[in-house]
Amino acid sequence: MMPALNDELTMFKFTILGIPVTVQWWFFLLAAFLGGGLGAQTSEAVQRVLVFMAAAFLSILVHEFGHALTGRFFGARKVEIELHGLGGVARFPGASFSRGQSILVTAAGPGASIALAVLFFVIAMVVYREGEATSFGASPLNYFLGTMMTINIFWSVFNLCPILPLDGGQILRDILGPARIKLTCIIGFITLGLLGVVLWTMTRSIYNMILLAFLGSYTLRVFQAASR
Repeated sequence: MMPALNDELTMFKFTILGIPVTVQWWFFLLAAFLGGGLGAQTSEAVQRVLVFMAAAFLSILVHEFGHALTGRFFGARKVEIELHGLGGVARFPGASFSRGQSILVTAAGPGASIALAVLFFVIAMVVYREGEATSFGASPLNYFLGTMMTINIFWSVFNLCPILPLDGGQILRDILGPARIKLTCIIGFITLGLLGVVLWTMTRSIYNMILLAFLGSYTLRVFQAASR
């Protein structure tokens, strides 16, 4: 669960299982960027970008529904989901969870993502078993299945890092309690430093560094507020 930045960028809305979902246009803009949209110069490349966007949309939506349905199970009467450029957020206006319930609500998002990755792994195995490898290898379906597994595994691992406001950071905050919020932030700073070195070495991605900078800025604000 990550905070939305602007409520005026709505692209469209819909409702699933009685839960309203709002999607901002920059969710798809960032998905297109991450899917290689800037370098897509052929119809095949554009197709892959569109497939990536669809996979990202489904993955984040299922992740947030993991939070939302668990929160509703624990008594939240009003539940809202918003997808934006930094992922998504499930909101529970007026709800009050115990510490244990809050941990479970937060953990349900990564849990849903991991379950989705396992599901698509099983689907991929069935498709590979029934299909011809020579004709199936580069198909859009193959790319979609692979992307679904990659997104949900990578996002789950990253999202469980003990960094606010990622799910891992929120779980750590609830485990340590509000009196140790500064310790939560310090652990987050250390994790951010290590993660920055690893991601830059592996990807050389400016976007990853911008994302880590945003997380660091958020954690710093929380640390400063706790220090007052």
